[in-house]
Amino acid sequence: MSQKKISVIIPCYNVSMFLDRCMQSLEKQTIGIENLEIILINDASKDATLGKILLWEMKYPENIIVIPLEENVMQGAARNIAREYCSAEYIAYLDADDWILPNAFEKIYRVARQNNADIVNYLSKKTYVQPEEDDPSTKSGKPDRFVEVHNPQERLDFFMGDCPLLRGCWDKLFRRDFVEKYDLKFAEGVFDEESLFTTPAYLHFRRIYLLNEYLHRYYQNPISSTYNLMRDMKRRDDNMKTWEETYYAMKNDGSLEENHELAEWFFIINYFIRSLVFATGRGIPYDLETVQRMQRNVLEWFPNFKNNKSLQARRLYKEPMKLIDIPLDESNFADYNAAWEEIVRTYPDGI
Repeated sequence: MSQKKISVIIPCYNVSMFLDRCMQSLEKQTIGIENLEIILINDASKDATLGKILLWEMKYPENIIVIPLEENVMQGAARNIAREYCSAEYIAYLDADDWILPNAFEKIYRVARQNNADIVNYLSKKTYVQPEEDDPSTKSGKPDRFVEVHNPQERLDFFMGDCPLLRGCWDKLFRRDFVEKYDLKFAEGVFDEESLFTTPAYLHFRRIYLLNEYLHRYYQNPISSTYNLMRDMKRRDDNMKTWEETYYAMKNDGSLEENHELAEWFFIINYFIRSLVFATGRGIPYDLETVQRMQRNVLEWFPNFKNNKSLQARRLYKEPMKLIDIPLDESNFADYNAAWEEIVRTYPDGI
């Protein structure tokens, strides 16, 4: 049996309403479903998800692998488990309530092979409508771009320029041997799990292709686990935890030392600034002890962060940067939270 071209990893938790739509988009791929290895992880669903998954496996037994989990492990662990089953040249990630346009994988795979790319990044469009109602246009108005990185300065220049990369995994194709070489894995037990996977990938890739077409549809599902967890006080600290784990991953694989300015830029923005903006904007602000912990980590791990030229160059971070190392106690913590509320009001579209 010839090697499949793309392994598609799809975590599934209580998605019986959406699974057929997602799978039909894979069934219609012009690359041919025979060239796909679809790995469906049933994450201990409580609805009819497993039954639907098994029906799809019966329809395409040579192309679908079903992994039934008895306990819910959340998306990060589910994706890590599925990676062990991948055998195709490339790996793609898809959420079960999203879908992909019919010619997407044919285009993505072609440019990946032609450019020997470690990563192909394509564009995702958020939508509330069904596929039959969707605008099928894909053009973004920007040309495609191939980037080859040879040293840390070129990598820094790429990210400080017109870089479209987001921290999600579902709008990218990854070469499987690249993922395995750097043992890229997702954070487990948290909802904001993707940064642990994508950040080391960004610090290690040598060749990336930016396919500037909207080939993926991100469905805004108000009953999805991620949508609801983002508003759950119990999950407030998940992004912080993921980025603490990401720091150690960067330190252990050498990318922190090799790409220090960029790694520092990633960490300060995502670990501290965006965590505070995220929590404040959702009305679930951090407690004093947690903020003090984050401050200690920043000052221990990146004591010279204020000298980071890339951070200094962005006016957007000027006010948030002032709040990172302010000494805090009960007497000034209310004013501190008020300062973050003002930042959220000033930048309603986020930082």
